[in-house]
Amino acid sequence: MPAHDVRMLVARLADRRQGRTEANVQSDLHMLLTLAPLDLGADDLQDIVLESPAGQRRRIDVEAGLTVFEVKRDLRVGNVRAEAVEQLTGYVADRTTSMRQRYVGVLTDGAEWHLYHLVGDALVTVSTVVVDPASPDVEGLCVWLEGVLATAEQITPTPPEIARRLGAQSPAHALDALDLAG
Repeated sequence: MPAHDVRMLVARLADRRQGRTEANVQSDLHMLLTLAPLDLGADDLQDIVLESPAGQRRRIDVEAGLTVFEVKRDLRVGNVRAEAVEQLTGYVADRTTSMRQRYVGVLTDGAEWHLYHLVGDALVTVSTVVVDPASPDVEGLCVWLEGVLATAEQITPTPPEIARRLGAQSPAHALDALDLAG
């Protein structure tokens, strides 16, 4: 997908205007994961699932690799964020138990992106990125998502790239630090 189209997609995702639905955000997230430069291989792309069954008549909005995405129309409204974190906690705990490995959760409305890690029975915020719809940082969001999904390969190991992708401010570092602390 041309960079201009990815920029328009990220801007649309981050735009919380009235009238859009959670299904719109889910669809755009799926499109972003499949079309953005995230170094997802063919097998990874097949593993991106919308509305994945999660037992007890629940459905995970989007699942990719070892990441569960919970999508909301606008996280700023009422109790939406708190209820979504509770819902995401169940999904991440279930997947962590059934897969017997680390699963992470991302809560997003397209503008706010929050990465969570399960510590005990609770989700802990690991990293957050906010996208401005008027001036979206597409590369920053993609690098953040790469750190969450752990998809990037064959990166030229320059000091800025190492710091950006694995440094103390990266989601990958934050997740590993929490695992080591636990």
